Order: sequence, then structure tokens, then C-alpha cells
Amino acid sequence: MKKIITKSQKQRKDRINQIIIGIILIGLMFFSVLGYALGGKEEESLEKVEYNKVEFLQDNSGYWNFEVNNKNFLTKYNPEETKDISFISYFNLNSYSGKVLYFDSEFQEPNLEIARNLNEFILRVQNACKSEEDCKENYPIKNCSRDNIIIIKEINEGEKENIYQEDNCVFITASLGNQTKYADAFLFKVLGI
Repeated sequence: MKKIITKSQKQRKDRINQIIIGIILIGLMFFSVLGYALGGKEEESLEKVEYNKVEFLQDNSGYWNFEVNNKNFLTKYNPEETKDISFISYFNLNSYSGKVLYFDSEFQEPNLEIARNLNEFILRVQNACKSEEDCKENYPIKNCSRDNIIIIKEINEGEKENIYQEDNCVFITASLGNQTKYADAFLFKVLGI
């Protein structure tokens, strides 16, 4: 049997239920605004690095976006992470502009890093070999005195990681895990950063 309640008790019970529902809705709205505010702060907390008056912004993929001469670039490392890698080069972006860029390398990631960032400036990218005896594929043989070649080699145990230039050839010799870092150091040098 259902308990008989008076009209005033029913109104009181309805009012308490309305207050409880109102408090729950207000709490829900408060926490959704708080969550949105904290979520917005997460985007603002993306890492920024300024190096030689160039601002580097790390996106959600972990890559660093930056702009030089109104052109956008994307690298895995920023110059702070590669500042200990130094080499002497007289090349700049104009050295590659409108020319074919050849790669003598078996390693994809550092090649892609360089090609992606220079693609807008170069004529095309092509695989090649510097010497016939070291050529494992049927690639054309290219000459350092005429052609822009980037040669990326994995170092043997006991060898030192290095970047150096001979004529139009740039040699990147590094461990497999550091090759992209050295490729980015090369890019920063070419871009004048």
C-alpha cells in the first residue's frame, strides 16, 4: 500500500528533488567549463624554443614547426638539441635551389627529413651513387664536383659521428639512431639558423 501524503508534503518533496537536480546540473556545468579551460591550457603548453630569432613550436606529433623567410619547415629536432653538432659548410639554400638533390644512402628517415624540407626549393630528389664499386643498386653514378649529393652512412664501432663537406657532397656519418639528428643539424646550417 502506498502511504498517503498531504499536498504540502508532496510540494516539499518536489521542491527538494528540484533543488537536487539543479545542484547536479550546476555542478555538471561547472566541471565541463573547468575541463574545457584545462583542455585549452594543454594546447597553450606546447613547447616553444627560440633560437637565433626563430621560434620553434613543437606540435602534437612531436615535430618542430618553424618559419624562415616566410617558408614553413618541419623537423624532428630543434637547434638546441643539435647545437653540439658543428661542421663547416659554405652551402646555403641557394646552393640547392632549382637543382637535383641526390642521395647516396640506404636510410629512409634522414633522407625524408632533408627532402621534405628542401622539396619546395629543389628540382627533384633522386637516388644515386658516388662510386661504382660501392653502388648496390642500378643508380646513376654522380660526381661531387658537379652534383649535389648527400651521403649518409652508418658509423662502425669506434668511429666518430660527423658531418663534413667535400665539393658539392655532404657526408653525414652517424649511428642509426642519430642520423636524423645530424640531418636536422645539416638543415639548420643550410637555412642559416
